[in-house]
Amino acid sequence: MKLAVIMPGAVSSGAEEEIKGLVSANTEVMVLGAANGLLAVAGDIDLKGPEAAMLALQAEANGCDAIVLDGMCDFGLPIVRGAVSIPVVGAATATYNLVYQLARSFGVVSINAEMNPMFLRAIRECGCEERMTSIRSLERSLKLTAEGADIPYSPEDWEAELIKAARPQVEQEDAQCIVVACASIFGLLPKGAIERMEKELGVIIVDPQPIAIKTAEMLASLKLSHSKIEYPTIDPASFDHFIKAKSDLRKSA
Repeated sequence: MKLAVIMPGAVSSGAEEEIKGLVSANTEVMVLGAANGLLAVAGDIDLKGPEAAMLALQAEANGCDAIVLDGMCDFGLPIVRGAVSIPVVGAATATYNLVYQLARSFGVVSINAEMNPMFLRAIRECGCEERMTSIRSLERSLKLTAEGADIPYSPEDWEAELIKAARPQVEQEDAQCIVVACASIFGLLPKGAIERMEKELGVIIVDPQPIAIKTAEMLASLKLSHSKIEYPTIDPASFDHFIKAKSDLRKSA
């Protein structure tokens, strides 16, 4: 089996190695980055769609059996599904639908308050909003650029700040599970962070990245993919036009 993981930003060597460690022994994985532009506020996310679709077309042409969109906003999900026939898994959809089976209520910790509208949009699209107790944001924001991520905390501080944000969700709102709105968050924390957070808070902590990858492997194994009634095939020439338009804008700037 061969998977493609598309990230909403530049791909670091550390992120690539982490993802390769999550797939099954018989699965090959290629990690791609939709690196053009920023990902700092909610409005940025829709601009990632065409580039993600271009990368997905390349992945399908290279023999990939499934694609993972590695972001808790499911960036470009409808466009990417329209571009390819192989299954496309959004990390948010995979995570929240699994959480729906694990707990009656869940809290969300946001890593950037300005991106909360897109995090909430993904939760609504999953049909899981009624079980969410709240979304609480960290004081300092993580932002993605073409050069990489602007990391606001040290690994140890990440863990402490996540616990601080999640504690009232557990103790005051009765959240039974905590989801961090960042698919690759636990790659930034020290080893054993999930276990320590679960012990400290007494609830389930889920890691979105392996959930998305295992969901993609499952769909590929079952030979299941998205409905082409819901996601009709888009003419690839539409993306060529986008790339040309972007080039023309740069020339005129």
